[in-house]
Amino acid sequence: MKLKDHVAIVTGGSGGLGGASARAMAREGAKVIITDIADAAGKKLAAEIGGEFHHHDVSSEPEWIALVAAVKKAHGRIDILLNAAGIEGDLAGGGLSTSYDGWRKVIAINLDGTFLGCKHVMPVMLERGEGSVINIASIVSFMGTPTTIAYGASKAGVEQMSRSLALIGAADGKHVRCNSVHPGVIKTRMTDSIFAQFASNTGKTDAEVEAMICASVPFGKRGVPDDVASLVLFLASDDSRYVTGSAFRVDGGWSVVHAG
Repeated sequence: MKLKDHVAIVTGGSGGLGGASARAMAREGAKVIITDIADAAGKKLAAEIGGEFHHHDVSSEPEWIALVAAVKKAHGRIDILLNAAGIEGDLAGGGLSTSYDGWRKVIAINLDGTFLGCKHVMPVMLERGEGSVINIASIVSFMGTPTTIAYGASKAGVEQMSRSLALIGAADGKHVRCNSVHPGVIKTRMTDSIFAQFASNTGKTDAEVEAMICASVPFGKRGVPDDVASLVLFLASDDSRYVTGSAFRVDGGWSVVHAG
C-alpha cells in the first residue's frame, strides 16, 4: 500500500493511460479523483476503484479552480497530480495544412490543460512541501512530426514545462516533484485513431500501418497501458522521492533507433 492515505487527481481518467494509472494507484491505497468529459466511463471506473468522478474540461481555468477547491475541501490535501488528458487532433490535413482552429484545440487540451493543472494544484502541494506531478507527454516530444505538428508541439511543450516546474517545486527547500512520461506506441484509443488516419492517408490498412511502425520498434510490438501505469506508480510513490525534472521514455526502444 505505497499510496495509503494519498489523494490523487487523474485527468483523462477514462482513457487508456489515465484509467490504467488510476487503477494502479487505487490498488496501492490512494483515493483517486478521476476527471474527464466522458461521464459514463468516468463514473463507471470511479465506482470500480472506490474513487470519485468529476466532469472536467481541462482547458477551462474556472473548472480547474472549482475542482481543486472541491478536492481540498473534501480531503484537505492533494498528493499526486497525473495530467493524462490529451487528444491527437485531426491528421487528415497535416503539416502546413493544419487549421488554426485544429491547432488551438490540440494545444488547449494537451498543453494549456497541463499548465492549468500544475498552476492550480502545485500551490496546494507546496503548502505541505511535498507532492508529485506527473505529466503525460509523448515519445514524439523528441522527434519531428511533419504530419502531426500540433500534437508534437504540444507534447514537446509539456516536456520542457515539466523541467521548469521541477525547479519551482524544489525552491525554498520544498520537495514537490515534477516529471514527464513519454509513451511510444501503446495500445490505446489514441494510437488506434492515429494508425487509422495514417492508413486512410496512405491507402494502407490499419494492420499494415501498425506492422510498419512496430517493425521500427526494437521490441517489435506495441506496449499496453499497464506498461505506462507501472512507471506512473513509481513516480507517484516515495520510491521516486529523489527524482524530479526527468523525462521517462516508455517506448520499447523506439526512440533509440528512430529519430522521427
